[in-house]
Amino acid sequence: MLKRNTILSILFVILSITYFSYTSPLVQKPNENNNFNVNLSSLSEVSNIGNRLTNESLIVVNLWASWCIPCIEEVDELIKISENNKYYVIGLLVDDSMKNGQDFINEYGVSYENILNEDHVEYLLAKFNWTGIPTTLILNLDYDIIQTINGPVSFEMISDIAK
Repeated sequence: MLKRNTILSILFVILSITYFSYTSPLVQKPNENNNFNVNLSSLSEVSNIGNRLTNESLIVVNLWASWCIPCIEEVDELIKISENNKYYVIGLLVDDSMKNGQDFINEYGVSYENILNEDHVEYLLAKFNWTGIPTTLILNLDYDIIQTINGPVSFEMISDIAK
């Protein structure tokens, strides 16, 4: 009986800590963001973005992996964002295999551009600071990072930034 109560108490403490430590995605303000005004023009060296920008007002760069649960949860929002002609969305596969990335793209019907090549992704990741996935960078059309979002992103969040 004592052993069962001890296990239940430990489980309760773990669940309580998990519940109370959860925070919503962190949107960093420009003055708090150490990526502010970092230029990612090298993105055009490893993607087709330069040929595809037309009437967009922002570039949305999303770091993701196929095994990342929050990445799976945000994929519908990213598809919705990519379908709006104000935004150009490009994904960067992080810490995952190209096969897993391609399977993810096929399974979830991802239509926006993704860079799956590890060397290309590492080349870009070396240019800015990030703390984990998912992370989303908002770039202006000069490829300057104007905002960083740590955690899942939504269409509403991107729309608010675009205002």
